[in-house]
Amino acid sequence: MEYFIVRQDQSITNPIIPFKTDLDDNFVCSSVFGEVIEKENAVYLDYLEKPRRIVSDDLKGLLVKYEDNLEFTAIVFTDVKKGTQRVHWLMDIVKKNCISDETAYYPDGQIKELVIDPKKVELDCIFQVDGKKESFTIVNLDVAESMLRRPYLGIQLQRVKLQGR
Repeated sequence: MEYFIVRQDQSITNPIIPFKTDLDDNFVCSSVFGEVIEKENAVYLDYLEKPRRIVSDDLKGLLVKYEDNLEFTAIVFTDVKKGTQRVHWLMDIVKKNCISDETAYYPDGQIKELVIDPKKVELDCIFQVDGKKESFTIVNLDVAESMLRRPYLGIQLQRVKLQGR
């Protein structure tokens, strides 16, 4: 099986970014409000990496078809001045300790090239890998192909090297 890192497309220079939310790392609730300001020509991306992993309603619908153990918390992006709201979802993903010894690191501890051990992944289609300084959302080839067949905005996929290959 092949795996891919899901990243927010940094080439999109005008994404909506929530600048105020009522959540922290230990937040547990059924919904959250996130305040945004819709600047001219700003776009809502289907995948945001910060402040946490946030997906659009459409992308959530696809992901739950592949992985039934994903948990989501609704986040309502609100522009108070314009009076608009959009529902997105905070994503809670299964964490896997599958980083291979073949992974290359920069001197500061960040991952230069991620290599995962496919034996430790089991049958998960979507999971999270935590490095020392960063974490990655990983999807398998089936999920990646499904994502590419749809008109999602703001998503990049990067192939992950597998141990021994």
